Amino acid sequence: MNSNDEQRSYEQRKEHTAEEATQAVYLTQGELHAIQKALLFLKFECEETSSLLYAGSPLLNSALSKMREVDANSEFIKRFHSRPNDYLEIFMREKLERSYAEEHVSHERTAAERNEIWRSCMFPFPADPFIPES
Repeated sequence: MNSNDEQRSYEQRKEHTAEEATQAVYLTQGELHAIQKALLFLKFECEETSSLLYAGSPLLNSALSKMREVDANSEFIKRFHSRPNDYLEIFMREKLERSYAEEHVSHERTAAERNEIWRSCMFPFPADPFIPES
């Protein structure tokens, strides 16, 4: 291992540590709702396939989960999101299919990888395994 590899490794560790550091943020209930609505819009209403980068983001899903926990309507929100939503599943399936068609390398993804992407994009709703509409 040369010094560039050691330096890069140190920089990567430093970035990883900074990314996982927690910070206290104080938001009003209105701000919580606005951010949650924006994330859900990005996931389930935005037609652009480029939005999938954020729709399936583990970091954004984690933030959404934390906001749902502290929301004044937490119990209602959790009950609502605990049920499958056929309309949103169709929307997300079509968006993913368009994305895979655009990238020309989707065949390189395994079924397990596609299912992980599907579950991440469908969060906070439960999702059955992804089955392409071929």
